[in-house]
Amino acid sequence: MRGVAELSYASVKKSVDVNGGLTVKLPQFMMVGLIVFGVSTAAPAQTDDAAANSVRAADAAWLKVYSAKDLTKSVAFFDEQGSLLSPNDPIATGKAAISKLVASDFAYGDLSWHIDKAGVSKSGDLGYTSGTYNFTFKDPSGKAATDHGKYLTVWKKQTDGSWKVLFDMFNTDLPP
Repeated sequence: MRGVAELSYASVKKSVDVNGGLTVKLPQFMMVGLIVFGVSTAAPAQTDDAAANSVRAADAAWLKVYSAKDLTKSVAFFDEQGSLLSPNDPIATGKAAISKLVASDFAYGDLSWHIDKAGVSKSGDLGYTSGTYNFTFKDPSGKAATDHGKYLTVWKKQTDGSWKVLFDMFNTDLPP
């Protein structure tokens, strides 16, 4: 029947006739609706330039101390409950565990990153930055090598208004 939801009890399939004959499965129809609703409610949170710029500034300040290989200042950018999710390692939670991973990164090579996107939640207590990174190092034979990849950092606003890293994760674009 056109224009009427159909229900087949044997397979519990539901479909909805939309646009004069185009039949869409109800779960797919609902999923599209949820995605559209989610994007429409998330978009205002990403357009607050002042808040996003404050997260960008925190990320840039972190890059500055990280590039200088200042372990204490680099780890200080993490929230007390922060976690570092690096490839081929268990999750490092807490500053002591994060210090070990960051120190090994410093010894291994040089990391830089570039922010592509930044945003802040509607509530203003969480933010994110994402972008690309380059990691230069010497391979086991001593030859210079570079890893390229992407990262996502979730920031938590502190009571003093500063931003600290809650989660940082990255992975390579290179083949395994």
